[in-house]
Amino acid sequence: MSADESKSSVDKVADLLGSRILCTLDDGRILEGNFECLDRLSNIILRDAVEKRYVKDPSLYGKEYCKDPDNAEGLEIERVLSQVLIPGNHLVKVELFSR
Repeated sequence: MSADESKSSVDKVADLLGSRILCTLDDGRILEGNFECLDRLSNIILRDAVEKRYVKDPSLYGKEYCKDPDNAEGLEIERVLSQVLIPGNHLVKVELFSR
């Protein structure tokens, strides 16, 4: 049995604290930030978070928020949010970005 297999779920999550993670929400937004907290309802707190959205119509948002305004497939809009609480019922996917 390897060391990872013998760890409890709580220990595995504790090892991820402070890591950079990506959270995909049910409305299509992606939040990237440092993993700070997880509660029993799967609510996640991220520090130094950045929200990324992909939109088709650039007229809805100012061009100053767009990384590549000439992209024909849609615009990627980034917004710095500092610290966020993500409700667990809106999470679709959580990925490790970097440790």
